[in-house]
Amino acid sequence: MTELDVVVVTFDTRDVTLSCLEHLTAAAGLRAIVVDNGSTDGTAEAIAQRFPQATVVRLEEGVGFAEACNRGAAAGDAPLVLFLNSDVLARPGAIDALAGALEARPDAVAAGGRLVDPGTDDTQPAYAPQPFPGLGTLVARVTGLEALRATGPDPALLAERGTVECDQPAGACILVRRAVFDAIGGFDEHYWFWYEDVDLARRLRARGPLLHVGGAVFEHLGGGTFASWGREQGLRSRLHGIVRYASVHLPRRDRALLGLALAASGALRFLAFRLLRRRALADAWREGARAGLGLVRRAALSARPGASR
Repeated sequence: MTELDVVVVTFDTRDVTLSCLEHLTAAAGLRAIVVDNGSTDGTAEAIAQRFPQATVVRLEEGVGFAEACNRGAAAGDAPLVLFLNSDVLARPGAIDALAGALEARPDAVAAGGRLVDPGTDDTQPAYAPQPFPGLGTLVARVTGLEALRATGPDPALLAERGTVECDQPAGACILVRRAVFDAIGGFDEHYWFWYEDVDLARRLRARGPLLHVGGAVFEHLGGGTFASWGREQGLRSRLHGIVRYASVHLPRRDRALLGLALAASGALRFLAFRLLRRRALADAWREGARAGLGLVRRAALSARPGASR
């Protein structure tokens, strides 16, 4: 297998991260690089004790997920870089299958694995290949109408066991050619934690095909960093990612329409949560409404939505 670096970002998920690293030891020719994003649970010390061969990039203060991934990539030099969420476990042969897919397709720039429920072979629909989100999808997400809109992965890809081209493979497990990753400037660090993988996929796709490798199976445990977030914290990060993505990738007319939808939805929800005395959520939606108006006016977006990881 081609030598590669595996970048794992973690924040206070010590046990899950140790399990992730344990499943990497069976693969040859790789270097594990763990970015400890300001953990306080002894993650770095535990890794040093159990996996002394791993490289640990320890950050005293948490940064956004995009920046943490870039820090990890910069600590290595292998021609291939696998970005792997800390709650994803590689099954035997999975990493070899990803690398093999890129070796068989010199024109392809990245390949993503198939994420399944733990202990099964059932593909997780939320992590199957997705089309790039456009205006309709984003409006549905910011207005709460997503449940009424038929969106999601191609059903055929849920059962796909071969290798096919796609827009956006699972960002929780994506292998990238370092030369291309460096050429596009890595992850956009304006993102905090949400949509940074969609943005990366779009910029990679401009350089060549992206692959979904159905035979590269990874178990997705869930319960990583995001699981510990409160509702308000997750909302701020999600809206921030949507607005950043729209400001970069949507045409001007679509940005304005999305901004109007977010401004209206945010204002209504601000009032509703204010009446319910849910101050944190009310404040988050007020900020979302302002960000929507910023899209309409093409105003600059804050680089940081809150103290989250």
